[in-house]
Amino acid sequence: MNAIQNFSRLVLVMLAILATAGVASADPVVKLSGTGAIALSPEGPSDFVLQGNASHLGKYNCYGEVDFSLATETRGLIGQGVAVIQAANGDLLVGVVTWQIDANGNGQTAFSWRDSVEFSDGTVVLTTGRFVKSRPAGAVSRIKGITDGTSNIIAILIG
Repeated sequence: MNAIQNFSRLVLVMLAILATAGVASADPVVKLSGTGAIALSPEGPSDFVLQGNASHLGKYNCYGEVDFSLATETRGLIGQGVAVIQAANGDLLVGVVTWQIDANGNGQTAFSWRDSVEFSDGTVVLTTGRFVKSRPAGAVSRIKGITDGTSNIIAILIG
């Protein structure tokens, strides 16, 4: 009976250690807030810039490009591209960005981090600083107010 009790305790301790390790290693999602602009291009990638405050980054500046196509179901736009976010301390976090914009100019964007990204002109940008070894899980933000041409974007974390 003692052997069964000891084994049960050992299993419980191991499960507690594994659960704690899993929670500790899970990187939280970046929470973005800010404003920006995008120059919607009918041909080739559309350039965008964002700036604001973010968890994990402090004040940030972001630039990137995204290729859009028409989303027939929503009469909006869907797109994918690349982005570079510079944290307050100068570290760079680079990744793939996806956009979904409805006919009213509202939607969402999602960031997924990478070691490096390549822009349409061949420029390669690398993740630097503390983000080389440890990156947050990603970022998902709402977009409000995109209209024709250059417009404002408000990025707010939705989950």
